[in-house]
Amino acid sequence: MNGIHDMGGMQDMGPVQYEKNEPVFHADWERRVFAMVWATDTPPGSRYQRDLIPPAEYLRMSYYEKWLTGFVNLMLKHGMITPSELETGKRVPGTRKGKLLTAAKVPVELAKGDPSIRNVPVAPRFHAGQGVRARNMNPVTHTRLPRYTRAKIGTIERDHGVFIFPDTNAHSLGEKPQHVYSVRFAARELWGEQASRHDSVYVDMWDDYLEPA
Repeated sequence: MNGIHDMGGMQDMGPVQYEKNEPVFHADWERRVFAMVWATDTPPGSRYQRDLIPPAEYLRMSYYEKWLTGFVNLMLKHGMITPSELETGKRVPGTRKGKLLTAAKVPVELAKGDPSIRNVPVAPRFHAGQGVRARNMNPVTHTRLPRYTRAKIGTIERDHGVFIFPDTNAHSLGEKPQHVYSVRFAARELWGEQASRHDSVYVDMWDDYLEPA
């Protein structure tokens, strides 16, 4: 979907603020939000739920406010909590609950992580050195294809392997594993003649985002 979350290549959004010696969390509530998201067995689509935050709210919110808003909406959407539970903090009998990660399981689960790479026999559609064009597509559903790359020509730099396809996985339509490539775009291909001819941008892109140039 096209939305405020896809800021790449947009003007006048302000500089990236670098904070020297930035802590992992700026407040205890951020730590708790991170823990809740990772400790709860929620369905896929957490990033898509953050994409759905209205633009004015999205720009106002801090990073972990977006996490919390998307997390709550996802749990409400899948019946893991009810509006009443959210309002009162008291459990309502009969609602579906996810599997909670207990303290004893934390070390093992964190060590496993949540990798999206898959060891399955999927043939690559492209190879290193090949010219490709990013598809000009504007889905109303979730996608990781940046707007500023669409219809632009680049070159496959390397093949990262096979990964879950987020566009289908976010909507519980299957993992659809496929190859992900590092694609090099000349800066002038993306931004025009005012860009430096010496600069390039590298974007990780799934098979379904690309077509032969």
